[in-house]
Formats: sequence, C-alpha cells, structure tokens
Amino acid sequence: MLAKGFDIGSNTVSHSYWRLFQRMVLLALCLTVTPVMANQRAWQSPDFIVDAFYRIAFKSEYVQGEQGVRKWEGPIRYHVAHPINESQLHDDLVTYHVSHLETLTGIDFTPTDIPQRANLTIMFTNHDRFLDDARKQFANADVSPLQDAVCAANFRVNKQGAIRYAAVVIPVDLARSKGKLVACVVEELTQVMGLPNDDDRVFPSIFNDRTPQQLLTGLDGLLLRLLYLDEIEAGQDWQTAQAIIRPVVEQWARDGTIDNAHRSVKTGELYRLLGW
Repeated sequence: MLAKGFDIGSNTVSHSYWRLFQRMVLLALCLTVTPVMANQRAWQSPDFIVDAFYRIAFKSEYVQGEQGVRKWEGPIRYHVAHPINESQLHDDLVTYHVSHLETLTGIDFTPTDIPQRANLTIMFTNHDRFLDDARKQFANADVSPLQDAVCAANFRVNKQGAIRYAAVVIPVDLARSKGKLVACVVEELTQVMGLPNDDDRVFPSIFNDRTPQQLLTGLDGLLLRLLYLDEIEAGQDWQTAQAIIRPVVEQWARDGTIDNAHRSVKTGELYRLLGW
C-alpha cells in the first residue's frame, strides 16, 4: 500500500519503475474487481439501455422525481486539491480517467493549478475532514446523507440544466480501507458528467452499488455517449430525449456498437495499468 506522504521524483526512480509501482499499487487497491463475463447479455438489449439511461440520467440519488437532462456544454477546467498529503498516484488516477471521459464525451478537460479558475474541483482528503470538506465544496450545509458514504460528488446547474460547477471529495484513508479508491475516482468523476443516479437494476455498471465494478463497463460507456450526443441538450425532458436516443441505440444494435462496447470501453489508461 502507498504510504502517506510517499512521493517519488523523476530524478530518483526511472519512469518504467514508477509505472511498475503504479501497477502494483492499483492491483492491490482493486482486488475486488471482477471482469464482466462475456455471457452477461441482458444489458445489450436496446430496451435495457434506453431504460438504464432514463434511470441514471433523469433520476438523482438525493432528489425526488424526474429531472431534465444535465450535462456540460463547454470545457472543464479541473483542479486537484490535496489538503492532507500530495500524491502523484492520485493525480495520475484523475489524469487517466478524465482523458477517458474526454474520449467518450468530446468534452475538453484542462488542468489548472489555480482553484479560482476551476469549474471542477477534485479533493483528496481524509475521513476526519470528509464531511466538512464536502460541506464547503458542495456549498451545502446539510451533508447528513453522506454519513455512510465512502466518497461523494455534487454538481450545480443553471436554469437550462447545463452543469456550471462540480466537486468530488474523496477521503483517501476511508476509500483505501474499503478497496474503493479507484472506484471513487471513476464513479464520482463520471457522475458529475451528468449521470448522477445509482440504481441496482442497471447492471453491469459503476452506477450500481451492489456490483464490484470499479472501471467503466461497456454499458457505462454507451450511457456517456448517449448523454453527449449533439442532439441531446441540457434541460430536455425524457419524452424529447427518448425520441432521440432510441433510434441511435437501435442503430448501435444493428452495426455492432453494442456487441463491441465492452471491448471498446477498455481504451483508457486505467485498464492497461490493471492488465485488463
């Protein structure tokens, strides 16, 4: 396990050794990861994918009722904050996953060292500070729903439903003790793209708390691609969005996009580091 404050500089350890070290750490953190079996086909039905999109994109974990489309309309400037201890590993996990999100959504991600310029803050904190940091980052005095959470994310939208600011808060010690550090980075950063809900009926997916997925599945990749279709606009209701996405999903069923989804999603650097 990576020790607190452990920092490896490029002048002392070769690049290849650092990558080997990363792989070993990530493997240790992800012992509970279970690759999706090839015979799990229920999710590949167009009806299942359309229903999953509704459940994850139009519902919210802590807000009742159906919501409109929520998505980013412009570039994301992200800042990684380390109020406890800096870690190159944490920075790399973020870099690898936002690069993957960029590929799937077409949204540009640019890092910034200036917090005030960021419209996405990613904070690696500890368990003792978790609720206080979440309260500050989310600008919400009531963080009681997070009492049993391992990590958390929140975003704010304008009147049209476009996401204007988001924050992710990860208590590293707690996440690592649960074997969820990688899962926290992947799930929370993906949810602030505009897929905020968790639902046990959506499987296999990181948006399902009862499954061991820690990296994006083929289904997750398709949901992101659907959300960031040009025709899907912030604020659209479900009736409007459904009429747009259903023919797209049916076309994906015909042209092999769905059949190939599990393979095509594994283009991110995290999959290579974990040997997937």
